[in-house]
Amino acid sequence: MSHEATTRPLAIEESDYDWGDSITSTNYNYFYVPSIPEWAYSEFDGLLYEGTQYNWNEVDYRLSVDYNSVPEPSFVGFVMGLLLLSLVLFKKK
Repeated sequence: MSHEATTRPLAIEESDYDWGDSITSTNYNYFYVPSIPEWAYSEFDGLLYEGTQYNWNEVDYRLSVDYNSVPEPSFVGFVMGLLLLSLVLFKKK
C-alpha cells in the first residue's frame, strides 16, 4: 500500500577488525559487550568512554575488581526488627 512506510535493510559495513561475538542484549536487561580483542592492546593506548580516557592498566583493573556485596535494605530491616522485638520481649518480663 502506498501509505505504509517501506523500510530497506541497513547497509552493513565490513570492519577491518574482527570483533568476534556481536554486541547483544540479554533477557536480563543487561547489555553484553564481548571481551576486548588481543589486537586492541597492541594497536591502541586504551579506551575512550563517555569522554574519559582509560589506559589498559585501568581497564584491566576495573574489569577485575571484585566488589563487596551490600546487604539488602529489607534484610537489614528484618534483622533490626527481630532485635527490636527481642528487646521489647526482654524488657516486658
